[in-house]
Amino acid sequence: MKSLILLLFPILLLAQIPYPDTLTLTNGKKYSCLITGISTSKVEMTYANNKNETVILKAVDQITIEGQGTVYKSGNGYTTDLQQIEVVIEERNKEREEELIIEEELARLTTSGNNDQTETTTNSLIVKKTLENKNWSFGILYVPYYSGMKYGITYNNYYPPSTPETYSYADFETNLEGQLSYGTVSNLRVTLDAAYSSTFAETRYETHVSGNFIDDYGTLRTLDLKIIDFTMGVKYYFNDVITNMVSIYALAGFGKQFAFAKSNYEELFIPEPGYTIQDNAGEYLEDLNSPWHFNLGFGAEYFFNESLSLTSNIRILYSAVSGEYDYKLISDFETLTRYEEYSSSDVITRFGLGLNFYF
Repeated sequence: MKSLILLLFPILLLAQIPYPDTLTLTNGKKYSCLITGISTSKVEMTYANNKNETVILKAVDQITIEGQGTVYKSGNGYTTDLQQIEVVIEERNKEREEELIIEEELARLTTSGNNDQTETTTNSLIVKKTLENKNWSFGILYVPYYSGMKYGITYNNYYPPSTPETYSYADFETNLEGQLSYGTVSNLRVTLDAAYSSTFAETRYETHVSGNFIDDYGTLRTLDLKIIDFTMGVKYYFNDVITNMVSIYALAGFGKQFAFAKSNYEELFIPEPGYTIQDNAGEYLEDLNSPWHFNLGFGAEYFFNESLSLTSNIRILYSAVSGEYDYKLISDFETLTRYEEYSSSDVITRFGLGLNFYF
């Protein structure tokens, strides 16, 4: 299970080579390798596509062997008994030779028996067969880390009438996204993503002064914000990058977020305020929370079988919004009008983990 989880993180989805040891030269260069021989004068190793190399010990700064830790450091010499290290390496070499013999024998038997056995779906073919035979898929993506901006209107509460001001805040939350895809060709799919979120906030503020005179003041502010997000995109699978039931993919999309906002502001304990306020706060907040956006990313998908897969991805998303706020205060003595134009753009990162169902 641990290796499966590691495969799902796109940053780690490069071809993994089984070289468990590390050899560091005196010039600071490190090699991931398999130590195959060691002595008081030299070190033998296999590295990088099974290349064999011998290095004199004077050029070595440090040697780390799997299960033994750091066994040699320049200036200190061997920190573990050399004979013990030689025994470990010799036993490991024997096990490696036996594994290679078994693998060669299994490969030979598999090849010779292909003509007599019915064709079955092997691990290395599951990705290809799924993408070729299943045109539709539906996925649910859990987004544990979402970074984005939301917008609201705040009011100066110190004296009536309160002055409205636009504010923005970074929103860190978890979301669920649904994705419907259709395979146009074996490796390319058209996608439609949809997401929904809702926020409701109510703030009540009161001050009361008693003594020689009585002064009561308060405000009640509510904000109801619902957001639906749609994205049309494409997803391209690189079948040959990683075999054995895993494929990585690149994705791109263009979409629109739709906000539905209700904003209300009321000043309390004022029997006859002597003025009225007219504004387009709800429409203004809907505009600011309804950006167009474009995203690019990549991810990985692990296929359990031809109908179910586990997927993860990273997306970089660019979005831009703008809005116009009109505010008018009408009293018996004067009319005050305010106009505010607000625009903003953001670049955010989204990580996702989820399931895909193919049909």
